[in-house]
Amino acid sequence: MNDLDFVVRAVDLLWSRGIRTWVFGGWGEEMRGLAPPWEHADLDLLYPARDWDRVDELRLDWVDAKHLPWKRAFVLEGTVVELFLVERDEEGWYTQLKRRRHDWPDNVFSTNGRLAVASTVALAGYRRASRRAA
Repeated sequence: MNDLDFVVRAVDLLWSRGIRTWVFGGWGEEMRGLAPPWEHADLDLLYPARDWDRVDELRLDWVDAKHLPWKRAFVLEGTVVELFLVERDEEGWYTQLKRRRHDWPDNVFSTNGRLAVASTVALAGYRRASRRAA
């Protein structure tokens, strides 16, 4: 079941394997109060790193169709968990998507509490950019 306990289990699983992530997407929006609670189909996580080397070493139930330069996905307890690579260069944090570069705000990874959640500004900015690109 894709509920808050699942989100914690997924994040903790990755953390136990040395992969630090931030909750993003629909779950992030709900947790930051940008959207009302709803039934989530998946879990999106931001992964700040130079590359996928550490992630690709993990033995998980990978989704081959989502093995992309900017994304990896695996199935956990019947739910797809997507990781988005967030890199940093002289201009700041970014994700190089298929058709565009998404620049993240400097505070994308600011968080407090037990569960790391992308900043409100980062979540709202990504949503706006995705709608414009669609």
